[in-house]
Amino acid sequence: MSLKANKKIILAKVETTYGTDAAPVVGTDAMSVLNFSAVPANIRYIDRNQALPYFGNRGQINVGETMTMEFDIELSGAGAVADVPGYGPILRGCAASQTITPTTGPVTYLPISGGEESLTFHYNWDGLMHKMLGAFGSWELRFNEGQVPLLHCTFEGLYGGVTDASVGAPDLSAFQPARAMTKANTTFTIHGYAAPLASMVITQGNQNEYKNRPNSESMHYVGRSSSGQVTIELPLVAVKDFIGICRSGDTGVIALEHGTQAGNKVLFNAGQVQLTNPRYSEDSNMAMLSMDMNLRHTDAGDDEWSLATE
Repeated sequence: MSLKANKKIILAKVETTYGTDAAPVVGTDAMSVLNFSAVPANIRYIDRNQALPYFGNRGQINVGETMTMEFDIELSGAGAVADVPGYGPILRGCAASQTITPTTGPVTYLPISGGEESLTFHYNWDGLMHKMLGAFGSWELRFNEGQVPLLHCTFEGLYGGVTDASVGAPDLSAFQPARAMTKANTTFTIHGYAAPLASMVITQGNQNEYKNRPNSESMHYVGRSSSGQVTIELPLVAVKDFIGICRSGDTGVIALEHGTQAGNKVLFNAGQVQLTNPRYSEDSNMAMLSMDMNLRHTDAGDDEWSLATE
């Protein structure tokens, strides 16, 4: 009997001890994800290149293995202004701090350069259970006109085994209904200008490395450089001189608020955004401007962006 490809459950939980199964459960730790894919055993090999008097395949030796996962999550609030969104553990596993402002909200996530938290993932594919331990990730925020904003995530962690297990019924009540990016649902400014936004991608840019050494096998969070791309309707210079801004290297603020109902809002802010590489395009006979973005930090550090729900 073949396994049903569309029968999946993905569970995620923050680990107390690195690489030790946090035992996520279906009732509280299920993730509502889209476009899921996984590599069950990402094996590193070395070749055997013995000196022999004939040609042929010498075989390979396994020197370490990880598991990888990739998926999208619809960006939405948590149901109440001070509640943690269902995807909160995912953000923490992407090297972000979580700060809850009681009663009034918001719940805010900021980048960190130390004290990162690892995740345990359990992925059940129609009765085939995969466990990934000690996982670290990185994300992209993807905003496109007329589409639901997405948090695109990639994770890599230690191989925790593949076994047979029942699927169970997930509780996804922590994930609120998604809203499309439209004038009614979304406000956006870039360098103080309320630009008609066609698309924006924010790339967290975490660098995670796998090392398998005597006495230690683990993933390591070793760096971050956040960047992005944005496409807006092209304004006149008298309205906003974006070419001049790109030439000067001046930084400015990006602010996006998605959602209008308390308990189902997502806010993204970046305070030191350098715009670069301006280029023109056309869309439905409208002149468009695309630019790359460097999301820079202040002298305080770990403040190049914030993501919050309220």
